[in-house]
Amino acid sequence: MPDLRFPRLLLAFIAGVMLALQPVSAGRAEAQVSGRAEPVTGPGVTTIGNIATNAKVELRSGPSVLFPVVGTLGYGTRVKKGLCIGGGSARWCEVSTMDGKLSGYVPGRFLVEGKVPTPDDDLAGGPDYWSVTGLASNERLGVRLEPRSGSDVLATLKNGEIVRNLGCKISGGARWCKIRSTTGMDVTGWVSGSYLRESAAPGAGGGGASPQYYFVRGLSAGDTLNVRTKPSTQGDVIARLSEGAKVRNLGCEQSGQTRWCRIRTTGGVEVTGWVNARYLREK
Repeated sequence: MPDLRFPRLLLAFIAGVMLALQPVSAGRAEAQVSGRAEPVTGPGVTTIGNIATNAKVELRSGPSVLFPVVGTLGYGTRVKKGLCIGGGSARWCEVSTMDGKLSGYVPGRFLVEGKVPTPDDDLAGGPDYWSVTGLASNERLGVRLEPRSGSDVLATLKNGEIVRNLGCKISGGARWCKIRSTTGMDVTGWVSGSYLRESAAPGAGGGGASPQYYFVRGLSAGDTLNVRTKPSTQGDVIARLSEGAKVRNLGCEQSGQTRWCRIRTTGGVEVTGWVNARYLREK
């Protein structure tokens, strides 16, 4: 008997390209995995992501929404990744749970793959400047002598302060960044990377830190703004934003003649990607 597996996958892929792929919150399923995974820390570790923390992704028996649902995978679930077919929003990947109880296909955009942990002595990469964010109104971020929570505090920073990035590393399971102050007393030390996001240089773009949120503005009637996997028109389109959409600002950078901003959608399913800054406004 001839092997019909490849023709079936090909037909399913073609059908999948023609259909919109939508994540689900739960739905009727034959089996369900809801436990959160351990943090993604190394190569070969893949988890379900790019969705709300309380959402789930349907696991199907084939690479298309035409195939039946065989289970659901919650945010943070660790999986083993297999063969992927297609590209962009039509990319499907074969996955199985770590215990082997569930296997099937999910849209590739819901898979988050771990990277090699940053060595303790690696201080390379990152933007030139950070902006302090995420503190409560009465909180201050401690600038410490060493990259650990018990180290001496040299100074404190408040929300919105811009500091120079001297490199980040993983220490004690947490991300620490070495910074140098840009205003007031000249201080160099370590701060928790959880409270930093990319910023323009002090005084650039009208001064002060960049906004926490942007709104999509300036689109022609009926147009949408593409959210891409990288700051380039060569990046795959993973979502589209309509006029007036509110997004979280994760930092901007210049690429060629175009300024791109990394954003995260708000409300419903969370998508993180890059958009053309030309269509972003603070209000």
